[in-house]
Amino acid sequence: MVKIRLKRVGKKKQPSYRVVVADSRFPRDGRIIESIGHYQPRQEPSEIVIDNDRALHWLKVGAQPTEQARKLLELSGAWTDFTGKPVASKAASPKKATPAGSVKATPAASVTANEAPEVADAPPAETPEATDQAPAAPDAVADGSEGQARTDASGEEAPATEAEATDEGKS
Repeated sequence: MVKIRLKRVGKKKQPSYRVVVADSRFPRDGRIIESIGHYQPRQEPSEIVIDNDRALHWLKVGAQPTEQARKLLELSGAWTDFTGKPVASKAASPKKATPAGSVKATPAASVTANEAPEVADAPPAETPEATDQAPAAPDAVADGSEGQARTDASGEEAPATEAEATDEGKS
């Protein structure tokens, strides 16, 4: 497949590119079929020179531009000539309002008197029981009912433990 793509030339950290027509099986900076322009992104503004006639010829023959090459072809006008549709420019397209992108506010400033958070009405958050802790203390000691006899679930009196029996015998 024939591609219209960029071939990197220039020094280290100072890229410039040639817009070339090449077979897609060859490496980025490898053998090319034809050079149809150049692109220098480091200049202010960027320099884009493309031979629109040759680019249009290769597009009609079936060459597929890469994403970056297509953007450069749109800027030069070759892509518009090929497709017949005008390219929508960024200035002409309506900008969508994004509340997060257009407003910069601190968290304290974003809360107004009308939008006060409802903390009092919110139910308390339930915390999960810790599983690594020791089991809870016996019910009799926790209730503070040391002198009363314990009863089990059926209502019968539970047998006293040895500690309680010794306490009862002393009194």
